[in-house]
Amino acid sequence: MVRVLVLLAVCAPWFNIVRDNADSAGMLAHLHGLFVDVDLLYDDEYRALRVAPTFAFVTGEGVVSNHWPAGASWLQAPGYGLGLWAARALAWAGGPRLNPYGAVVLLGVRTLAMLVLAGVASALARAHAEAAGSQRAGVLAAAAWIVGTPLLYYASEAPLRPHAWGFAVTAAFMLAWWRRDWGTPLQRAVVLGGVVGLAAGIRPQLAPLWLLVVEDAWGRTQGRSKRVGASALAAAAWPLLHVRVQLWMYGGDLGDYATRTTHHLRAFLVSPYHGALVWSPVLVVGIAALLWGVLCRHRAAWLLAVLFAHQIWLDAGMRDIAAFEVLGTRTWSGGTSFGARKLLDALPLLLPASLGLAAAVRERPGARRAVASLVLALLVPSALLLAAAFVEPDTTAALLDWRGLAVVLERPLSASAWGDAAAARRVPWRVWAALVGLVALPLALATVRTQAGLQRVRAPLRASLAGVVVLGGAVFAHVWLSVALVRSDLALQDDPQRMAVARASLHPAHQAAVARIEARHATLRALLGEHAAPPTRAR
Repeated sequence: MVRVLVLLAVCAPWFNIVRDNADSAGMLAHLHGLFVDVDLLYDDEYRALRVAPTFAFVTGEGVVSNHWPAGASWLQAPGYGLGLWAARALAWAGGPRLNPYGAVVLLGVRTLAMLVLAGVASALARAHAEAAGSQRAGVLAAAAWIVGTPLLYYASEAPLRPHAWGFAVTAAFMLAWWRRDWGTPLQRAVVLGGVVGLAAGIRPQLAPLWLLVVEDAWGRTQGRSKRVGASALAAAAWPLLHVRVQLWMYGGDLGDYATRTTHHLRAFLVSPYHGALVWSPVLVVGIAALLWGVLCRHRAAWLLAVLFAHQIWLDAGMRDIAAFEVLGTRTWSGGTSFGARKLLDALPLLLPASLGLAAAVRERPGARRAVASLVLALLVPSALLLAAAFVEPDTTAALLDWRGLAVVLERPLSASAWGDAAAARRVPWRVWAALVGLVALPLALATVRTQAGLQRVRAPLRASLAGVVVLGGAVFAHVWLSVALVRSDLALQDDPQRMAVARASLHPAHQAAVARIEARHATLRALLGEHAAPPTRAR
């Protein structure tokens, strides 16, 4: 009962989400399209939302684009479904009319996201406490991961975006990979492959993490090729969902990204405008620990370093902008974001280094105090930025130089700003009661009962169950997607003019949005220098 009450306190909707942007519109369209309409025709979702992603247009295949991978949508579905249930209950009780895209449903997804965040925090705290031999060290490490990175922001303020979900799955993968005391070698290969495949289904850039599964499977000579092959098949199941959707949506023309990409490493790392080390300075400790692990030849430290450097290189990339392309642009800033949001999903690659650092200072009181003091000091800027984003949501969209960043850091010190934020984020008591009773309570009870049940199951069976869940879920998702694709084609046959209407409404807005991006990049160059964004090259 105590655990249920704690989870309720964490997950309850104590405040409203003021707004989100067009990226979340694409993800919300996935949820409604997949689980309510059961089709992939997004024109009605964008019309109901009254906001379309910048890159929403009718493709050459004659369907509306939505390039965001839907991997996170399968994890968000329980929160979305319970949020719909709460919205229906409120409408039945005389509240606002049911809106499957409204604040109540979004808060349902956030409730689940906060529950996942609580689970991630607990797992990180336990792992670091075990390594350091100290509960306080575990709590401090968990705080560093949650408050010192954009994780808390994306769980609480932007739960529709995939980043918090990608972090959670990648963290589960890294903790399972780090421990060798569970499962047979074949079970490990299948489970680790399936989990890293799910991570890649959420964010395709995480696919190279499969090399860590190969490293794990390579440990024993006998049956090595069988384990690697099994892990590859398991890893392909979830990303194949995205490939099927993209081929149906865009055909064979998915764009050529490699020839038009420039990289902005300095801006990505140290810019006041969402620079990774500026908005999340505690990453300095993680990167230093990773390099120390390489020098000490810790397990696969060189591979972890290469994979993490590759993620930074990908996220520091920026492409030219053109209308009616699959992605249009990739920006080092991540657009509207809290820090370098695109790196968040890959941050658990630093987990082994973090655990190694905790173990290294275990018997050295002086070093332990020095590391703890450094971590606490580096948490301050991120905590201030989190508070600033809470009191003024435009913080994550503003084009900032160093002077502007200093102004942002002062915002949480204003009592009137907190008062305005409290008024804007107030949750009516009926909405709060519906979400607590119909979303938070069922999720908390299900979580506690599942944990209690798994503790009674023997370890080999738990490993088998994990494989069944991750691969069985992928099979179910493929069957569901097949039904959605068939329903989409039938709907287009029944209404041949549907995409013509969508084209007329979406294309002018899409072209106007794309035209504005170069002006934004010009402002970036004026504020931060020519290294921030290259001018668009002539075609």
